[in-house]
Amino acid sequence: MPSPSFAEARSPHQKVRAAGLHPDYWYPVEYDDRVRRGQVVEVRFWGRSIALYRGADGKPRALENRCAHRQLPLSLGDVTGCALTCAYHGWTYGDDGRLSEIPHELFGQSMPGVRLATYPLRVRHGLIWLFPGNPALAERRAIPEIPELEGPDPWAYVPIDFTWRAHHSMVMDNLCDLTHAYLHRRFPSFRAGRLLSCESEPDRVVMRYEARVGPFAHLRSAKPRLLDIAYEYPYHRARFQWSNIEGAIAYWTFLLPVDERATRVFFVFCYDRLRPEFSPLGLGHGLVRAFLRLIQPAVRHLLGQDGFALEAEQAGWERHFEQPIPDLNPVVALVERLTIEKWEAHLATSPPAQTERPRTMPAADAHPLPAPEPRLDEAIRGRGPGGPNPLL
Repeated sequence: MPSPSFAEARSPHQKVRAAGLHPDYWYPVEYDDRVRRGQVVEVRFWGRSIALYRGADGKPRALENRCAHRQLPLSLGDVTGCALTCAYHGWTYGDDGRLSEIPHELFGQSMPGVRLATYPLRVRHGLIWLFPGNPALAERRAIPEIPELEGPDPWAYVPIDFTWRAHHSMVMDNLCDLTHAYLHRRFPSFRAGRLLSCESEPDRVVMRYEARVGPFAHLRSAKPRLLDIAYEYPYHRARFQWSNIEGAIAYWTFLLPVDERATRVFFVFCYDRLRPEFSPLGLGHGLVRAFLRLIQPAVRHLLGQDGFALEAEQAGWERHFEQPIPDLNPVVALVERLTIEKWEAHLATSPPAQTERPRTMPAADAHPLPAPEPRLDEAIRGRGPGGPNPLL
């Protein structure tokens, strides 16, 4: 028996696991430097297939990913100047979505008046952002500001992302509920903390934890640090310092709901200059950036532990969705309530066709989700390339 849809759900937990993310926000769909001039790729938002391409002028564009003639994905076709051409019969669509050219005989008929949906795009913070909702609202909705990446001396940042086979609400629970230190028990840098406060505000949930974090977290002398975290719908952000190290760390997590069983997760970790308290010398942004590149495999390994757990949670949910969930952390209820409220607001103003469950079957050109890496028990041992992660 499949898990219940949003309309069928009988509890808040069932509702949140069926809810989408409101489309009237900006969502990152790809890194800007990963879509070359003349390249087209498929991206997906809540089951909706979108052809993302970069024209000859270097500008990214996005169209509904289907040819109106035989419904082939346009992402199987070619970029022609600043237009997209279907691989089958060569029908070409301009960046306004209109059919602009048919290379074969029209058999005495006029050009079909076909127009595909288009999507507003912006490039910021090294990411391509797409607005999947009402295009008239795109100008009024802001992309999150990340001042740490602006200016003449931006903080250190190395991109990192995953696609996990898990519902987006599970990922957000993981980011906001810091009671899963046991999962990372083999890493010296992750210690259980305690919740100091949490409260719900319009459009966001804010929380504060105290914990020992960072490369010195395992030492008896490690100082607890405050972690300020917020679910600023639909985004996640946090700010803190490592124990016994001066220098702020700010990060955002942006979720792209691929469908009801998969989420792409973009992590934007920003590091200021860092200086251990016992050292008179610190690391500038350039050195910190080089160090982050060096240890990125270990960072991916630690975050991969979360991915293993979330994918197992998704599988467990699909088998046991009728069972009650005894959540203890009050943060979870507030975060899930906000997700439900936002989805209900979307459903109240959207036509039925836009509120159905997303299809999880991949399109013909969709890249398969990454194959599972090592088993979860191997991941928990905390050994990525080069051994245990000394940083996080």
